[in-house]
Amino acid sequence: MFPSDRYCRTMMLVSGMFILCTILPVYAAMDARFELDPQSLGISATSEKHTIPTRKSNKRNMSKSPAVKAGDGVPYTIKYGDNLYKILMRDYGFSNSEAESYIEVICRENNIKDIKHLKIGQKIIIPSLRHNGDGTIKSSQMRRQIADKSLVGRQLLHLESPDITRSVQEASYQIQQTWNKLLPPPQGGLKPITFNSPTFSLTLDPQRYPVYTALDNGKILVDRDGSIPSLVKSLIMEKDPSVRIVSESPLNGKPFLSAMLESAGFYSVEKDFSMDFGTDPKLTIHSDFKIEKTPESLLTQSLVLMNAGQSPYPEAVSRFLKNDGFTVYEPFALPKPVATGPTRQLRQVTTNNQSEIIDAMLSSISIRPDKDRRLDVFAADNNGISLSVNAERYFEHGGQRFVITTFDGDPVTYTLYRILETKGYQVIILDTKDDFRKLTEKLLSRLHIPATYAKHKLSPDMGANYSLYMTGFKVENPDSPAREVFLTNRELDQVIRDLLAEDGYSIITK
Repeated sequence: MFPSDRYCRTMMLVSGMFILCTILPVYAAMDARFELDPQSLGISATSEKHTIPTRKSNKRNMSKSPAVKAGDGVPYTIKYGDNLYKILMRDYGFSNSEAESYIEVICRENNIKDIKHLKIGQKIIIPSLRHNGDGTIKSSQMRRQIADKSLVGRQLLHLESPDITRSVQEASYQIQQTWNKLLPPPQGGLKPITFNSPTFSLTLDPQRYPVYTALDNGKILVDRDGSIPSLVKSLIMEKDPSVRIVSESPLNGKPFLSAMLESAGFYSVEKDFSMDFGTDPKLTIHSDFKIEKTPESLLTQSLVLMNAGQSPYPEAVSRFLKNDGFTVYEPFALPKPVATGPTRQLRQVTTNNQSEIIDAMLSSISIRPDKDRRLDVFAADNNGISLSVNAERYFEHGGQRFVITTFDGDPVTYTLYRILETKGYQVIILDTKDDFRKLTEKLLSRLHIPATYAKHKLSPDMGANYSLYMTGFKVENPDSPAREVFLTNRELDQVIRDLLAEDGYSIITK
């Protein structure tokens, strides 16, 4: 029994199309209106053989790792820059999906409620790891396999996941955790991008092309290495207009977050946002993005601040923003190093008493004066005559003798102190009207200590996401353990005190 002519013609047509598309160069086999640029499929026009890229194994042979034990868990001490995701991938060779699954086990075994608040020096236990016969780790989430028999005979577009650097995987995990808090996914989670039709089937590997929630029930598809061909992008947008494609890598930080936020459908997104609190001291908060999800966000005090940098807000700033109605997200922030102790000193002088102000100033530069000391103008001689004056404060510094006294308007007293100057004393005469600024300027200038009364910036890091300005004197004191001393008479509320303490200041109030 011979096949029908129609069957033969069909088979010849299918075979011819296959040969023309995959082996032979295309000359004039198709109407030009329907020809495709091979580059739109991510294929080089000069290549002779096209293969679907496959994901390389990112697992290590666990039998070679001395830190892994077969029975008990492995102790680990958290170091600067660590997180559970990084530990599992760096030290134990976990893949992206394996790490994400195993983190839940570690949190349960160590009673960890928030993986973003691990402390440097904290000790945890990595529970016993199960292994396959070849030494690799058993994964609880295996890569999805396509086995639908209904796809047989259709054109299959399946973008596999190649070997991705761990830094990209880590950044993707961090943004996934943050985004799920900002916009929780629907119940059951978001499904990978998959389209089926009578003529083609398209599936994107969710490990390489993750999907995020948008505010208006849309989806954000992240093409982090720009590898989705233009034809596939067109198919996706045609089949599902609610999908927005972000072609940025999470490693790009701020540009990546900017593209994500613009695609999320929020009411308002403001870049490079800053706001001031107070006047003197003045605290300025800087943020990469201010987000209003809805028009009512400002009225309901449900504003969101998001930063792309690795330096997080100090705890004092975070608490202050939370109390003021802000939610802060810092997906790429690293743990702040543990402070080694106060390295700077802030002297807050709130008294108006001149003697107390002088004592506070001298104490800040490690000088302890004698009080009410009698100094000879004329020592007793053969005639038995002696003359002395009272010095309110007397001290020696830098090989010189200093006297501090208040001028009461008596010309005789003034003359006697001038005589002391002829005997080598450095006399600092105060006026009864001198305030904190005038007293400090007189004292520091006579001691030859450079200092300027101004509104100084006290925040330590150039790249910090906040600024703190306060009026006073900034003094370098090499003789003190706190080499930098700031003198001020400004009132400090609790937020400013906590922030200064986190920045390494010891605060002394007089």
